[in-house]
Amino acid sequence: MEKPKNFDTPNPEKHKLEIYLPEVRAIIEKDRFLLDGQKALASMSDKRDTLHHSERMTNLGYLLAKQRNFSEEETKLFVEICLLHDIGKTEVSQKHLTKPFGKFGPKDLEAVKKHPRYGYSYLKHEDRSPRVYNPVLLHHQFQPKPYPKIGIEFQKMEDIDVDNARFLAMLDVFDTRVFGRPYAKIEPQPRDEAERELKKQFDQPGDEGVIDFLFLHSKEIRSSYA
Repeated sequence: MEKPKNFDTPNPEKHKLEIYLPEVRAIIEKDRFLLDGQKALASMSDKRDTLHHSERMTNLGYLLAKQRNFSEEETKLFVEICLLHDIGKTEVSQKHLTKPFGKFGPKDLEAVKKHPRYGYSYLKHEDRSPRVYNPVLLHHQFQPKPYPKIGIEFQKMEDIDVDNARFLAMLDVFDTRVFGRPYAKIEPQPRDEAERELKKQFDQPGDEGVIDFLFLHSKEIRSSYA
């Protein structure tokens, strides 16, 4: 896969990194690849929905990594996973991601469903760690209607950290339920409803504590987008 089309597109608004937590900003600023990825997300034509979704997930992902006592290297990897988990959407025709609310249809969904494979191919092509590109490929496998349909074969993949893939999936679904996704007819859910659905979906030992942690810290993340 070639470099995503938007990677070399200047962003006219010169989006800065002020919305990230200071510790997250420091990690991104030290890695040119992450800066380029953030710029690509900022250059998309979806009114920054994908960018802001990725920003929120990256901030919460960093806090979750620290809460779970990840090493410094593991934390940096998880920040990269969260920031670039939707980088494959730069290869999806933007017409699918810019539909007016309520106009997102089955054909649009089928096009968007390809983004995990696009992201996986790009990150692998760029020699990023398999501990990054495998979770990017798999982050929709742990959701109610998994896609792409990989099935049990992912258990045989090398260098796959299933916990990180699951945490990424939890963050993705959490952000979608709490903040909504305009392009896909998804409005933010009330706290009680979102919490009930998340705990129903993610029911392995320890998952409840992760979800409670995300709700605890989502308020401070939300305030950045007020």
